[in-house]
Amino acid sequence: MKAVLSGIGAALLLLVVVLVARTAMVPAPESFPSSPSPVVFSKEQAAAMTQRLSRAIQFPTLAGQADAFASFHAFLEQAFPLAHATLSRQGFGHSLLYHWESSNDCAPILLLAHQDVVPVSSPEDWLQAPFAGAIESGYLWGRGAMDDKGSLMAILESVEALLAQGQSPACDVWLAFGHDEEVGGVQGAGKMAAWMLSEGLQFAMVLDEGGMVLPGATLGIDKPVALIGIAEKGYLSVILTAQGGAGHSSRPPEQTAIGELSRAIMMLQTSPRPAFLNGATRQMLEQVAPWQPWGKRVVFANLWLFEPLVLQQLASKPDTNALIRTTMAPTMLSAGVKDNVLPATAEAVINFRLAPGENRETLMAWLEEALPATVNARIAEGFFAEPSAISPVDSSAYQQLSVLAEGLPAAPVAVPFLLIAGSDARHYEALSGNVFRFLPASFEREDVARFHGANERLALSQYPAMVAFYASVMTSAF
Repeated sequence: MKAVLSGIGAALLLLVVVLVARTAMVPAPESFPSSPSPVVFSKEQAAAMTQRLSRAIQFPTLAGQADAFASFHAFLEQAFPLAHATLSRQGFGHSLLYHWESSNDCAPILLLAHQDVVPVSSPEDWLQAPFAGAIESGYLWGRGAMDDKGSLMAILESVEALLAQGQSPACDVWLAFGHDEEVGGVQGAGKMAAWMLSEGLQFAMVLDEGGMVLPGATLGIDKPVALIGIAEKGYLSVILTAQGGAGHSSRPPEQTAIGELSRAIMMLQTSPRPAFLNGATRQMLEQVAPWQPWGKRVVFANLWLFEPLVLQQLASKPDTNALIRTTMAPTMLSAGVKDNVLPATAEAVINFRLAPGENRETLMAWLEEALPATVNARIAEGFFAEPSAISPVDSSAYQQLSVLAEGLPAAPVAVPFLLIAGSDARHYEALSGNVFRFLPASFEREDVARFHGANERLALSQYPAMVAFYASVMTSAF
Protein backbone atom coordinates (compact mmCIF):
# COMPACT_ATOMS: atom_id res chain seq x y z
CA MET A 1 0.00 0.00 0.00
CA LYS A 2 2.84 2.40 0.82
CA ALA A 3 4.30 1.77 -2.60
CA VAL A 4 0.95 2.57 -4.23
CA LEU A 5 0.51 5.75 -2.21
CA SER A 6 4.08 6.72 -2.94
CA GLY A 7 3.47 6.21 -6.64
CA ILE A 8 0.31 8.31 -6.55
CA GLY A 9 2.14 11.03 -4.66
CA ALA A 10 4.98 11.02 -7.18
CA ALA A 11 2.50 11.21 -10.05
CA LEU A 12 0.69 14.15 -8.46
CA LEU A 13 3.99 15.91 -7.81
CA LEU A 14 5.01 15.38 -11.42
CA LEU A 15 1.64 16.76 -12.56
CA VAL A 16 2.09 19.87 -10.42
CA VAL A 17 5.60 20.36 -11.79
CA VAL A 18 4.31 20.07 -15.36
CA LEU A 19 1.46 22.52 -14.72
CA VAL A 20 3.74 25.08 -13.08
CA ALA A 21 6.40 24.69 -15.76
CA ARG A 22 3.93 25.18 -18.60
CA THR A 23 2.43 28.18 -16.85
CA ALA A 24 5.87 29.69 -16.33
CA MET A 25 6.47 29.35 -20.07
CA VAL A 26 3.58 31.71 -20.81
CA PRO A 27 5.24 34.88 -22.12
CA ALA A 28 4.96 38.09 -20.16
CA PRO A 29 2.17 40.46 -21.24
CA GLU A 30 3.34 42.39 -24.27
CA SER A 31 1.88 45.45 -25.88
CA PHE A 32 3.03 46.62 -29.26
CA PRO A 33 4.22 50.23 -29.47
CA SER A 34 1.68 52.20 -31.45
CA SER A 35 2.88 54.14 -34.47
CA PRO A 36 1.58 57.65 -35.14
CA SER A 37 -1.46 57.86 -37.39
CA PRO A 38 -0.85 59.15 -40.91
CA VAL A 39 -3.85 61.47 -40.47
CA VAL A 40 -4.80 63.79 -37.63
CA PHE A 41 -8.04 65.74 -37.45
CA SER A 42 -9.04 69.03 -35.90
CA LYS A 43 -12.30 69.35 -34.02
CA GLU A 44 -13.80 71.07 -37.03
CA GLN A 45 -12.72 68.27 -39.37
CA ALA A 46 -14.06 65.62 -36.99
CA ALA A 47 -17.38 67.45 -36.80
CA ALA A 48 -17.58 67.62 -40.61
CA MET A 49 -16.89 63.87 -40.85
CA THR A 50 -19.67 63.21 -38.35
CA GLN A 51 -22.08 65.31 -40.40
CA ARG A 52 -21.26 63.27 -43.52
CA LEU A 53 -21.90 60.04 -41.63
CA SER A 54 -25.18 61.48 -40.39
CA ARG A 55 -26.17 62.21 -43.97
CA ALA A 56 -25.22 58.67 -45.04
CA ILE A 57 -27.56 57.20 -42.39
CA GLN A 58 -30.45 59.14 -43.91
CA PHE A 59 -30.44 56.98 -47.06
CA PRO A 60 -32.64 53.93 -46.25
CA THR A 61 -30.58 51.46 -48.26
CA LEU A 62 -32.83 48.48 -47.63
CA ALA A 63 -33.13 45.49 -49.94
CA GLY A 64 -35.14 46.44 -53.02
CA GLN A 65 -34.83 50.21 -52.52
CA ALA A 66 -33.10 51.04 -55.81
CA ASP A 67 -33.70 54.79 -55.52
CA ALA A 68 -32.07 54.89 -52.07
CA PHE A 69 -28.92 53.22 -53.39
CA ALA A 70 -28.76 55.56 -56.40
CA SER A 71 -29.11 58.60 -54.17
CA PHE A 72 -26.52 57.24 -51.76
CA HIS A 73 -24.02 56.74 -54.60
CA ALA A 74 -24.56 60.32 -55.79
CA PHE A 75 -23.98 61.52 -52.23
CA LEU A 76 -20.69 59.59 -52.00
CA GLU A 77 -19.43 61.27 -55.18
CA GLN A 78 -20.27 64.67 -53.75
CA ALA A 79 -18.91 63.95 -50.27
CA PHE A 80 -15.55 62.52 -51.41
CA PRO A 81 -14.47 64.40 -54.54
CA LEU A 82 -10.75 63.58 -54.30
CA ALA A 83 -11.45 59.86 -53.89
CA HIS A 84 -13.75 59.80 -56.89
CA ALA A 85 -11.32 61.80 -59.00
CA THR A 86 -8.41 59.48 -58.16
CA LEU A 87 -9.76 55.96 -57.65
CA SER A 88 -11.39 53.95 -60.41
CA ARG A 89 -14.93 52.76 -59.68
CA GLN A 90 -17.16 50.17 -61.23
CA GLY A 91 -20.60 48.92 -60.31
CA PHE A 92 -21.96 45.43 -59.79
CA GLY A 93 -25.67 46.07 -59.50
CA HIS A 94 -25.84 48.45 -56.54
CA SER A 95 -22.43 47.29 -55.24
CA LEU A 96 -19.35 49.46 -55.71
CA LEU A 97 -15.76 48.38 -56.34
CA TYR A 98 -12.97 50.97 -56.07
CA HIS A 99 -9.27 50.63 -56.96
CA TRP A 100 -6.51 52.93 -55.68
CA GLU A 101 -3.22 52.37 -57.46
CA SER A 102 0.01 52.79 -55.51
CA SER A 103 2.66 52.30 -58.22
CA ASN A 104 4.44 49.99 -55.77
CA ASP A 105 5.25 46.37 -56.55
CA CYS A 106 3.61 44.63 -53.60
CA ALA A 107 0.51 42.59 -52.93
CA PRO A 108 -2.67 44.70 -52.66
CA ILE A 109 -5.14 44.76 -49.78
CA LEU A 110 -8.92 44.62 -49.93
CA LEU A 111 -11.19 46.49 -47.52
CA LEU A 112 -14.84 45.51 -47.30
CA ALA A 113 -18.00 47.17 -46.01
CA HIS A 114 -21.63 46.99 -47.00
CA GLN A 115 -24.15 49.65 -47.90
CA ASP A 116 -27.35 47.79 -47.07
CA VAL A 117 -29.04 47.82 -43.69
CA VAL A 118 -31.66 45.64 -42.02
CA PRO A 119 -35.25 46.81 -41.66
CA VAL A 120 -36.50 48.47 -38.48
CA SER A 121 -39.12 46.22 -36.92
CA SER A 122 -40.13 48.37 -33.94
CA PRO A 123 -39.47 52.08 -34.60
CA GLU A 124 -41.36 52.97 -31.43
CA ASP A 125 -38.53 51.42 -29.39
CA TRP A 126 -35.99 53.90 -30.76
CA LEU A 127 -34.97 56.99 -28.80
CA GLN A 128 -34.14 58.70 -32.10
CA ALA A 129 -35.70 58.15 -35.51
CA PRO A 130 -33.86 55.22 -37.18
CA PHE A 131 -33.05 57.05 -40.43
CA ALA A 132 -32.65 60.60 -39.13
CA GLY A 133 -28.91 60.35 -38.44
CA ALA A 134 -29.49 62.24 -35.19
CA ILE A 135 -26.48 63.51 -33.23
CA GLU A 136 -27.47 63.52 -29.58
CA SER A 137 -25.89 62.85 -26.16
CA GLY A 138 -22.45 62.15 -27.62
CA TYR A 139 -23.67 59.58 -30.14
CA LEU A 140 -24.68 59.38 -33.76
CA TRP A 141 -27.92 57.39 -33.89
CA GLY A 142 -29.40 55.45 -36.76
CA ARG A 143 -29.68 52.22 -38.67
CA GLY A 144 -26.27 51.50 -40.19
CA ALA A 145 -24.18 53.54 -37.75
CA MET A 146 -22.62 50.32 -36.45
CA ASP A 147 -23.59 47.92 -39.22
CA ASP A 148 -22.03 48.94 -41.55
CA LYS A 149 -22.11 52.46 -42.94
CA GLY A 150 -19.87 53.57 -40.10
CA SER A 151 -17.06 51.45 -41.56
CA LEU A 152 -17.88 52.31 -45.17
CA MET A 153 -17.81 56.03 -44.53
CA ALA A 154 -14.69 55.81 -42.34
CA ILE A 155 -12.86 53.99 -45.13
CA LEU A 156 -13.74 56.68 -47.68
CA GLU A 157 -12.93 59.44 -45.17
CA SER A 158 -9.46 57.94 -44.74
CA VAL A 159 -8.91 57.84 -48.51
CA GLU A 160 -10.03 61.47 -48.82
CA ALA A 161 -7.80 62.58 -45.93
CA LEU A 162 -4.72 60.82 -47.30
CA LEU A 163 -5.27 62.29 -50.76
CA ALA A 164 -5.73 65.77 -49.27
CA GLN A 165 -2.31 65.40 -47.64
CA GLY A 166 -0.71 64.13 -50.84
CA GLN A 167 -0.18 60.61 -49.48
CA SER A 168 -0.44 57.33 -51.34
CA PRO A 169 -1.09 53.81 -50.06
CA ALA A 170 1.81 51.46 -49.38
CA CYS A 171 0.37 48.97 -51.87
CA ASP A 172 -2.67 48.98 -54.13
CA VAL A 173 -5.93 49.26 -52.22
CA TRP A 174 -9.25 47.83 -53.36
CA LEU A 175 -12.54 48.77 -51.70
CA ALA A 176 -15.60 46.52 -52.13
CA PHE A 177 -18.90 47.88 -50.84
CA GLY A 178 -21.65 45.29 -51.24
CA HIS A 179 -25.35 46.02 -51.40
CA ASP A 180 -26.90 42.76 -50.15
CA GLU A 181 -24.75 41.52 -47.27
CA GLU A 182 -27.74 41.30 -44.97
CA VAL A 183 -29.35 38.72 -47.26
CA GLY A 184 -26.23 36.69 -48.04
CA GLY A 185 -24.18 38.90 -50.35
CA VAL A 186 -24.58 36.64 -53.38
CA GLN A 187 -25.37 39.40 -55.90
CA GLY A 188 -22.93 41.94 -54.46
CA ALA A 189 -19.85 40.50 -52.78
CA GLY A 190 -20.29 37.21 -54.60
CA LYS A 191 -20.12 38.81 -58.03
CA MET A 192 -17.34 41.26 -57.14
CA ALA A 193 -15.25 38.40 -55.75
CA ALA A 194 -15.86 36.29 -58.86
CA TRP A 195 -14.76 39.18 -61.12
CA MET A 196 -11.58 39.79 -59.11
CA LEU A 197 -10.77 36.09 -59.18
CA SER A 198 -11.23 36.06 -62.96
CA GLU A 199 -8.78 38.97 -63.15
CA GLY A 200 -6.18 36.95 -61.24
CA LEU A 201 -6.15 39.23 -58.21
CA GLN A 202 -4.69 37.95 -54.94
CA PHE A 203 -4.54 40.03 -51.77
CA ALA A 204 -2.09 40.20 -48.89
CA MET A 205 -5.08 40.80 -46.63
CA VAL A 206 -8.86 41.10 -46.74
CA LEU A 207 -10.49 43.08 -43.93
CA ASP A 208 -14.21 43.20 -43.22
CA GLU A 209 -16.52 43.95 -40.29
CA GLY A 210 -16.84 41.36 -37.53
CA GLY A 211 -15.09 41.50 -34.17
CA MET A 212 -14.69 44.75 -32.25
CA VAL A 213 -13.14 46.17 -29.10
CA LEU A 214 -15.02 44.99 -26.00
CA PRO A 215 -14.31 44.88 -22.26
CA GLY A 216 -12.08 41.94 -21.42
CA ALA A 217 -14.14 40.84 -18.41
CA THR A 218 -15.74 37.99 -20.38
CA LEU A 219 -12.27 36.54 -20.90
CA GLY A 220 -11.23 37.24 -17.33
CA ILE A 221 -8.86 40.16 -17.91
CA ASP A 222 -8.94 43.84 -16.98
CA LYS A 223 -7.82 45.21 -20.34
CA PRO A 224 -10.18 45.62 -23.29
CA VAL A 225 -9.82 43.07 -26.07
CA ALA A 226 -9.74 43.70 -29.80
CA LEU A 227 -11.51 40.65 -31.22
CA ILE A 228 -10.05 40.01 -34.67
CA GLY A 229 -12.18 37.45 -36.48
CA ILE A 230 -10.01 34.83 -38.16
CA ALA A 231 -12.98 32.62 -39.11
CA GLU A 232 -16.75 32.67 -39.18
CA LYS A 233 -19.42 30.06 -38.68
CA GLY A 234 -21.51 28.59 -41.47
CA TYR A 235 -25.23 29.08 -42.03
CA LEU A 236 -27.89 26.48 -42.76
CA SER A 237 -31.65 26.42 -42.24
CA VAL A 238 -33.48 23.10 -42.05
CA ILE A 239 -37.21 22.42 -42.25
CA LEU A 240 -38.53 19.75 -39.88
CA THR A 241 -41.85 18.18 -40.90
CA ALA A 242 -43.98 15.97 -38.67
CA GLN A 243 -46.88 13.95 -40.03
CA GLY A 244 -50.13 13.23 -38.18
CA GLY A 245 -53.68 12.22 -38.88
CA ALA A 246 -56.03 15.03 -39.73
CA GLY A 247 -59.32 15.00 -37.91
CA HIS A 248 -61.54 16.55 -35.27
CA SER A 249 -59.84 17.92 -32.18
CA SER A 250 -62.42 16.24 -29.96
CA ARG A 251 -60.88 12.84 -30.76
CA PRO A 252 -57.12 13.50 -30.55
CA PRO A 253 -54.66 10.62 -30.94
CA GLU A 254 -52.01 9.94 -28.33
CA GLN A 255 -49.54 12.07 -30.29
CA THR A 256 -50.40 14.76 -32.84
CA ALA A 257 -48.22 16.21 -35.60
CA ILE A 258 -47.61 19.24 -33.42
CA GLY A 259 -46.70 17.02 -30.49
CA GLU A 260 -44.25 15.02 -32.62
CA LEU A 261 -42.66 18.20 -33.89
CA SER A 262 -42.40 19.61 -30.37
CA ARG A 263 -40.76 16.39 -29.20
CA ALA A 264 -38.21 16.64 -32.01
CA ILE A 265 -37.37 20.25 -31.24
CA MET A 266 -37.01 19.51 -27.54
CA MET A 267 -34.66 16.64 -28.35
CA LEU A 268 -32.46 18.93 -30.44
CA GLN A 269 -32.37 21.58 -27.74
CA THR A 270 -31.53 19.18 -24.93
CA SER A 271 -28.96 17.20 -26.96
CA PRO A 272 -26.86 19.89 -28.66
CA ARG A 273 -23.99 19.23 -31.02
CA PRO A 274 -20.74 18.34 -29.21
CA ALA A 275 -18.62 21.16 -27.80
CA PHE A 276 -14.95 21.34 -28.68
CA LEU A 277 -12.11 23.72 -28.04
CA ASN A 278 -9.94 24.24 -31.09
CA GLY A 279 -9.26 26.67 -33.87
CA ALA A 280 -10.03 30.33 -33.24
CA THR A 281 -11.54 29.89 -29.77
CA ARG A 282 -8.59 27.90 -28.44
CA GLN A 283 -6.18 30.44 -29.87
CA MET A 284 -8.17 33.27 -28.27
CA LEU A 285 -7.86 31.71 -24.81
CA GLU A 286 -4.15 31.03 -25.27
CA GLN A 287 -3.62 34.61 -26.44
CA VAL A 288 -5.13 36.15 -23.30
CA ALA A 289 -3.27 33.81 -20.93
CA PRO A 290 -0.46 36.31 -20.19
CA TRP A 291 -2.98 38.84 -18.84
CA GLN A 292 -4.71 36.36 -16.53
CA PRO A 293 -4.13 36.16 -12.76
CA TRP A 294 -1.95 33.20 -11.80
CA GLY A 295 -4.79 30.75 -11.08
CA LYS A 296 -6.52 31.27 -14.44
CA ARG A 297 -3.18 31.38 -16.20
CA VAL A 298 -2.54 27.84 -14.99
CA VAL A 299 -5.83 26.78 -16.59
CA PHE A 300 -5.31 28.57 -19.91
CA ALA A 301 -1.70 27.37 -20.18
CA ASN A 302 -2.79 23.78 -19.63
CA LEU A 303 -5.88 23.35 -21.75
CA TRP A 304 -4.76 19.78 -22.47
CA LEU A 305 -5.87 19.03 -18.90
CA PHE A 306 -8.50 21.66 -18.11
CA GLU A 307 -10.38 21.66 -21.42
CA PRO A 308 -13.51 19.93 -19.96
CA LEU A 309 -13.70 22.55 -17.20
CA VAL A 310 -13.27 25.42 -19.65
CA LEU A 311 -15.89 23.99 -22.02
CA GLN A 312 -18.32 23.70 -19.13
CA GLN A 313 -17.83 27.36 -18.27
CA LEU A 314 -18.12 28.52 -21.87
CA ALA A 315 -21.26 26.45 -22.42
CA SER A 316 -23.01 28.15 -19.49
CA LYS A 317 -23.59 31.43 -21.38
CA PRO A 318 -25.19 31.88 -24.83
CA ASP A 319 -22.48 34.24 -26.11
CA THR A 320 -19.63 31.88 -25.31
CA ASN A 321 -21.55 28.67 -25.95
CA ALA A 322 -21.78 29.76 -29.59
CA LEU A 323 -17.97 29.80 -29.77
CA ILE A 324 -17.57 26.09 -29.05
CA ARG A 325 -20.21 24.23 -31.05
CA THR A 326 -22.73 24.25 -33.86
CA THR A 327 -25.85 25.93 -32.48
CA MET A 328 -29.50 25.55 -33.39
CA ALA A 329 -32.42 27.93 -32.99
CA PRO A 330 -36.07 27.29 -33.92
CA THR A 331 -37.12 30.43 -35.75
CA MET A 332 -40.42 29.65 -37.56
CA LEU A 333 -43.42 27.38 -36.88
CA SER A 334 -46.38 26.44 -39.07
CA ALA A 335 -49.30 24.10 -38.39
CA GLY A 336 -53.07 23.98 -38.50
CA VAL A 337 -55.86 25.85 -40.23
CA LYS A 338 -58.56 25.99 -37.52
CA ASP A 339 -58.69 25.74 -33.76
CA ASN A 340 -60.76 22.54 -33.72
CA VAL A 341 -59.03 20.68 -36.57
CA LEU A 342 -56.04 18.40 -36.08
CA PRO A 343 -53.31 19.37 -38.58
CA ALA A 344 -52.02 16.69 -40.94
CA THR A 345 -48.56 18.22 -40.84
CA ALA A 346 -46.56 20.57 -38.66
CA GLU A 347 -43.37 22.31 -39.75
CA ALA A 348 -40.57 24.22 -38.08
CA VAL A 349 -37.58 26.06 -39.47
CA ILE A 350 -34.40 25.48 -37.51
CA ASN A 351 -31.46 27.78 -38.15
CA PHE A 352 -28.06 26.18 -37.58
CA ARG A 353 -24.79 28.08 -37.28
CA LEU A 354 -22.12 25.59 -38.26
CA ALA A 355 -18.86 25.59 -36.32
CA PRO A 356 -15.59 25.03 -38.21
CA GLY A 357 -15.21 21.29 -38.58
CA GLU A 358 -18.94 20.79 -39.21
CA ASN A 359 -20.54 20.88 -42.66
CA ARG A 360 -23.88 20.35 -44.33
CA GLU A 361 -23.36 16.62 -44.82
CA THR A 362 -22.35 15.87 -41.23
CA LEU A 363 -25.23 17.90 -39.84
CA MET A 364 -27.87 16.30 -42.05
CA ALA A 365 -26.51 12.83 -41.28
CA TRP A 366 -26.81 13.56 -37.56
CA LEU A 367 -30.39 14.81 -37.95
CA GLU A 368 -31.39 11.74 -39.90
CA GLU A 369 -30.05 9.52 -37.13
CA ALA A 370 -31.25 11.58 -34.16
CA LEU A 371 -34.78 12.64 -35.13
CA PRO A 372 -37.82 10.47 -34.42
CA ALA A 373 -39.02 8.37 -37.35
CA THR A 374 -42.17 10.51 -37.55
CA VAL A 375 -40.16 13.65 -38.33
CA ASN A 376 -38.09 14.28 -41.43
CA ALA A 377 -35.61 17.04 -42.23
CA ARG A 378 -34.83 18.83 -45.45
CA ILE A 379 -32.63 21.81 -46.25
CA ALA A 380 -34.58 25.04 -46.67
CA GLU A 381 -34.20 26.92 -49.92
CA GLY A 382 -32.26 30.16 -49.75
CA PHE A 383 -28.94 31.27 -48.37
CA PHE A 384 -26.41 28.67 -47.26
CA ALA A 385 -22.72 28.91 -46.34
CA GLU A 386 -20.20 26.41 -45.05
CA PRO A 387 -17.94 27.52 -42.17
CA SER A 388 -15.03 29.62 -43.39
CA ALA A 389 -11.41 28.66 -43.46
CA ILE A 390 -9.34 29.73 -40.44
CA SER A 391 -6.80 32.45 -41.25
CA PRO A 392 -3.38 31.99 -39.61
CA VAL A 393 -2.35 34.09 -36.63
CA ASP A 394 1.36 33.59 -37.29
CA SER A 395 1.21 35.51 -40.58
CA SER A 396 2.74 38.94 -40.99
CA ALA A 397 -0.69 40.21 -42.02
CA TYR A 398 -2.29 39.19 -38.73
CA GLN A 399 0.65 40.52 -36.72
CA GLN A 400 0.53 43.90 -38.47
CA LEU A 401 -3.23 44.14 -38.05
CA SER A 402 -2.81 43.33 -34.35
CA VAL A 403 -0.31 46.16 -33.97
CA LEU A 404 -2.75 48.62 -35.52
CA ALA A 405 -5.65 47.34 -33.42
CA GLU A 406 -3.66 47.67 -30.21
CA GLY A 407 -2.91 51.27 -31.19
CA LEU A 408 -6.59 52.23 -30.91
CA PRO A 409 -7.45 54.70 -28.10
CA ALA A 410 -8.70 51.93 -25.79
CA ALA A 411 -5.25 50.26 -25.98
CA PRO A 412 -6.79 46.79 -26.21
CA VAL A 413 -5.15 43.37 -26.36
CA ALA A 414 -5.60 41.92 -29.84
CA VAL A 415 -6.86 38.34 -29.82
CA PRO A 416 -8.13 35.97 -32.53
CA PHE A 417 -11.84 35.34 -32.54
CA LEU A 418 -14.51 33.12 -34.15
CA LEU A 419 -17.25 35.28 -35.63
CA ILE A 420 -20.55 33.58 -34.78
CA ALA A 421 -22.53 35.66 -37.29
CA GLY A 422 -21.82 36.04 -41.01
CA SER A 423 -20.14 38.64 -43.21
CA ASP A 424 -19.32 39.34 -46.84
CA ALA A 425 -15.77 38.17 -46.09
CA ARG A 426 -16.82 34.56 -46.77
CA HIS A 427 -17.09 35.35 -50.49
CA TYR A 428 -13.44 36.42 -50.77
CA GLU A 429 -11.66 33.37 -49.35
CA ALA A 430 -10.28 32.35 -52.74
CA LEU A 431 -8.58 35.75 -53.03
CA SER A 432 -6.43 35.63 -49.89
CA GLY A 433 -5.16 33.33 -47.16
CA ASN A 434 -5.48 36.22 -44.70
CA VAL A 435 -9.16 37.11 -44.34
CA PHE A 436 -9.96 39.03 -41.15
CA ARG A 437 -13.09 40.51 -39.62
CA PHE A 438 -12.67 43.53 -37.34
CA LEU A 439 -14.57 46.76 -36.73
CA PRO A 440 -12.12 49.29 -35.20
CA ALA A 441 -14.42 50.73 -32.55
CA SER A 442 -15.00 50.20 -28.83
CA PHE A 443 -18.34 49.09 -27.42
CA GLU A 444 -19.79 47.87 -24.15
CA ARG A 445 -21.26 44.38 -23.87
CA GLU A 446 -24.79 45.75 -23.87
CA ASP A 447 -24.12 47.53 -27.17
CA VAL A 448 -23.89 44.19 -29.00
CA ALA A 449 -27.70 43.94 -28.87
CA ARG A 450 -27.90 47.15 -30.90
CA PHE A 451 -26.64 45.32 -34.01
CA HIS A 452 -29.88 44.63 -35.91
CA GLY A 453 -31.72 45.88 -32.81
CA ALA A 454 -33.16 49.14 -31.57
CA ASN A 455 -31.14 52.30 -30.90
CA GLU A 456 -28.15 51.48 -33.06
CA ARG A 457 -25.57 54.18 -32.39
CA LEU A 458 -21.89 55.08 -32.60
CA ALA A 459 -20.04 57.20 -30.05
CA LEU A 460 -18.81 60.41 -31.67
CA SER A 461 -15.41 59.91 -30.03
CA GLN A 462 -14.97 56.60 -31.87
CA TYR A 463 -15.39 57.83 -35.40
CA PRO A 464 -12.14 59.80 -35.94
CA ALA A 465 -10.21 56.84 -34.48
CA MET A 466 -11.90 54.54 -37.01
CA VAL A 467 -10.86 56.83 -39.86
CA ALA A 468 -7.29 56.99 -38.55
CA PHE A 469 -7.19 53.20 -38.22
CA TYR A 470 -8.17 52.65 -41.84
CA ALA A 471 -5.63 55.25 -42.96
CA SER A 472 -2.96 53.33 -41.06
CA VAL A 473 -4.07 50.11 -42.72
CA MET A 474 -3.74 51.67 -46.17
CA THR A 475 -0.29 53.08 -45.49
CA SER A 476 1.04 49.81 -44.02
CA ALA A 477 2.54 46.89 -45.90
CA PHE A 478 0.97 43.52 -45.11
